[in-house]
Amino acid sequence: MKNLTTFIAVASFALSICTIARADSVYQVRSETVKFADLNTANAEGAAALYHRLNSAAKSVCRDLAPDRQLGQMRSYANCVHVALSNAIADVDRPAVTAYATARGIVTESAAIKIARSN
Repeated sequence: MKNLTTFIAVASFALSICTIARADSVYQVRSETVKFADLNTANAEGAAALYHRLNSAAKSVCRDLAPDRQLGQMRSYANCVHVALSNAIADVDRPAVTAYATARGIVTESAAIKIARSN
């Protein structure tokens, strides 16, 4: 009986390791390049245009989580878009774009740090 219990425990552990390894090999980080050399991101129009391009790219990157009649995925999709957009805005690091995003409820990590420092 002890050998059977040990065998079941080892088999279960091995199966979980195989599942994790398979999940890691299937998982791919998606990215999309957003070009904005044609925009003057220092003014409001350019900042808005870049924000909308980044938002579209975030939705594209998260498209596999789009709810498509599955209400349970709405939160995952919204979180994915929010994180992707806030990361992109932080990477771009343009003050007018960050301000535009903040006015729309997107707080980037760098903006949160600046807010914390100002207190």
